[in-house]
Amino acid sequence: MQMLIHCVTAVAFVFFVSLGSRLDAAAGTSSVATIGSPAYVSPSWPDGVGQLVNDSTRTDGWNDWFSEWPNDVNHYCYQITGMADLNRLVRGLASTKGELRQIRLAPLKEPRGLGWVTSLPKGNDTPVVFSIGDQKRLDEWFGRLRNGKFGVMQFEATPVAVPPTLTIFVQNEAIDLGQLEIPDGIAVTAGYCPRPFHKWNTIREKERKKQRANEPEANAKPVDDATQDAVDQINEFLERLAQRVKQNEKKQ
Repeated sequence: MQMLIHCVTAVAFVFFVSLGSRLDAAAGTSSVATIGSPAYVSPSWPDGVGQLVNDSTRTDGWNDWFSEWPNDVNHYCYQITGMADLNRLVRGLASTKGELRQIRLAPLKEPRGLGWVTSLPKGNDTPVVFSIGDQKRLDEWFGRLRNGKFGVMQFEATPVAVPPTLTIFVQNEAIDLGQLEIPDGIAVTAGYCPRPFHKWNTIREKERKKQRANEPEANAKPVDDATQDAVDQINEFLERLAQRVKQNEKKQ
């Protein structure tokens, strides 16, 4: 199936936020990959990431940017024909050399928002997104900050870049969690495509963690039946995976 997403978002667009007559910020989307063409592979990425970025099922890719931000995260979409393709991508993820490789299971049919301003059209039918950050770029960006400050944000240390991440959209017809194979060494959680950083290392982030630890759990918002079914599937899958990990630890 040919993707329609690049027709909508691959052309970079810009918006400006002004205060009086002063230009404060700009943001937009840049195309980093198009269907049928090889994509650039950063030498800063972990070894093996290039094979994922240029897999035959990869269609389009985007870099969502904000002025003066490190803008190191790229997102790539894939149109797989079934679980054989997906399990090949997962094996490719496992073969990358980063310290952390992760899979996120989203209880949705397809992605919509990516980053600051990138929005994919409804009905894009994308079952898998690969996301990757660049720690070298973050190190260089943080080194230019004065006293770790960016606007109202106060960083205590360099943010941690988004590791190689596959986000799988469980409601998509191409996905069957019962056939998903997870190699050892892959972290699997419920969630959506990664935010700008894997770990922000801001004072506010630390304060929010303490606050959440002391807050009672909020009541979950009601969802439609299909989404609830996907949530249940994800929870059951994660439980089975946790049991497998415990069994493997006992054997060792």
